[in-house]
Amino acid sequence: MNGEMQWFTGLTVAAALTLVGCGSGSNSNRQVVPASARSAPLLVMHNGADNKGQIDRLGPNLEVEATFQSEANEGIVLDLLGNLYGASDITASPSEFQVVHRASLRKDGTMSNLALDRKVAAPGSANIKGIAIAHRAGLIFAANVNGNSIEVYGSAAGTNATPLATTSLSGNAWDLVYNETQDRAFLAMTNGTVLVIDNYVAGNFSAMNARTITPGDGMAVSNIHGIAYRADIDTLVVTDVGSAADPDDGKIYVISNASTAEGMVTPDRTIAGPSTLLGNPVDMILEGNRAFIAEKSNDAILVYNNIFAGESGDIAPSRVVDSVKPESLLRDATVPLGADVSDIDDTRIDIEGVLVTSNPPLMGEPDVVVLDTDLSMVTRSFTVGGSLESVSVNQLGDVYISADDQGSPSTGMLAVINRLGVARDGETFSVSRDRMLSGANTGLVSPKGFDVADELGLVLVTDNGDPAVKVFGAQAGGNVAPLYETSLGVAPWDLDYDPDSDTLYVALVNGTVAVFEDYSVDRGAGGPDRTITPTIGGMPVAAPTNLHGIVYVADRNVLIVSDVGSGANPTDGKLYVLEQADRADGNTPVSISIDDGDNNAVGNTQLGNPVDIAWDGSSLYVAEKSQKQVLRFDNLLDSAGGDVKPDASFAQNNPESVVLLPDYLAPMRDDDGLRQSNP
Repeated sequence: MNGEMQWFTGLTVAAALTLVGCGSGSNSNRQVVPASARSAPLLVMHNGADNKGQIDRLGPNLEVEATFQSEANEGIVLDLLGNLYGASDITASPSEFQVVHRASLRKDGTMSNLALDRKVAAPGSANIKGIAIAHRAGLIFAANVNGNSIEVYGSAAGTNATPLATTSLSGNAWDLVYNETQDRAFLAMTNGTVLVIDNYVAGNFSAMNARTITPGDGMAVSNIHGIAYRADIDTLVVTDVGSAADPDDGKIYVISNASTAEGMVTPDRTIAGPSTLLGNPVDMILEGNRAFIAEKSNDAILVYNNIFAGESGDIAPSRVVDSVKPESLLRDATVPLGADVSDIDDTRIDIEGVLVTSNPPLMGEPDVVVLDTDLSMVTRSFTVGGSLESVSVNQLGDVYISADDQGSPSTGMLAVINRLGVARDGETFSVSRDRMLSGANTGLVSPKGFDVADELGLVLVTDNGDPAVKVFGAQAGGNVAPLYETSLGVAPWDLDYDPDSDTLYVALVNGTVAVFEDYSVDRGAGGPDRTITPTIGGMPVAAPTNLHGIVYVADRNVLIVSDVGSGANPTDGKLYVLEQADRADGNTPVSISIDDGDNNAVGNTQLGNPVDIAWDGSSLYVAEKSQKQVLRFDNLLDSAGGDVKPDASFAQNNPESVVLLPDYLAPMRDDDGLRQSNP
């Protein structure tokens, strides 16, 4: 991979309740426990006259390892894939966000890249400062200073975003922390109080019944900025900058029983005085028992090793790290969450739904539905609009859909639908939550299949109209060019990327599979490393042959491909299994063929135009377009082949693509300071 990609060489209350409170199936109240942060980088956003928007990555010893120049300058937060959301008030009101692709892996000395990063509009805002994220719900909460509000935005939105909701406040909040499990928001108010909003999302983002905590230290000047919460001990730690013009009047308050506290409270611990070096402590994070403070006026990061224990008073920090005008902090302790949905091999994974696109759907019907795995009923539906093609989903639960307008010339696009993988029943595409990647710069003509590679943060797209694989940053949006593309001599339809071997398999419409080894490094330079030609009885599959769907099953080292034959023939579809896929080259025997043996009859298989497939480790789901069916073949790799009847089917108008929704999508995580660290 190139240096730019490495740092080292309209929301409804019902939908919100589903996301935050109930979830779905076995994932309902699951909380991801972050891995140890012993070597995870500390990210520092700066906001001085000469370093506005600079993000430093600090190593285990808190030394600067690399610096990246962003276009944000205020609060920062990470999603579970390591993408950084940064608030910006650099330009005139309104503010905006920048989403920085895989922030901890960006190369030293580089800047923002439109092919990787995106802007999110924040209309209605004045000066956005601190931000928080609801991981499962896919919501961003922003403290709107000078606007007396919290503004709510969709985490997948783009440059045309509008607020989903506004929480009106009687004063200004500088920062906030949100506990998604409890659906509780704690707001650091510049009037010296902490506002606590219970049932924040479920209560339609209203602060009407909020509780107020006032730390009672007897001082008149108070201006709370940084705030962090440890749910396991129900304790808040907040920082008070006092007078912004005074470089030595800052304080830290430790407040227990935070979920129920109200009114004037005496902090368990108050730290203040000249030895503390606290002047303008504008932000803080917790890491176990340690507190990290962004001390802006004194140009330092202050570390307190045992913030919850000890006496009050003029307590010196355990460590002082020089840092010019730090504005906000976060610890990157993101971990891989599970297999990409195209790489599911484990039959123990609970599949909670089968998402299907239709092209076109019946008049007036939604173009996306979610079926149960029995293929017996529709559990959710959604409308994107347009001529939908392939579909996939990332581990945040955001669904990616390719589309083209089928005009002359055709124009392709990608839609990114916020958390459609886990919720949003009955809704439609909304710029408040969702975004499009479209325009002349994308080079997309007729995009078909694609794969979302979460570990790389990339989307790999086959363009049937301009034969190539086009690779985009998964956080990109708008009219942006691909990061790179691989030209193909034959039009492709679908692809599958195997992250473990860094191998790309591309299904071509001439009945072959192009294989690219070391794809993220070589990017397909020089053409495919291997070309697999399926054979039956020692001879290549007879024309017409036209491969569409493709899945690489890593634990069995086999490829499963669908063959639509002639697109004009509604009865000649087939499924093939090819063994030893990691070394197959040239003529390769089909080990299992699901085929009735008669191109003029659909037979028991019901295969006519099997345009897409999805694999759950044992069963293969098929979008069978000409027969208007979604099919499921169980225990496919143990099948003898032939005229096999599917084990389940569902009548769906013109199904175009299918993807499985595992139970680990959009996990709930509370950034509550439980990460472990060095003492």
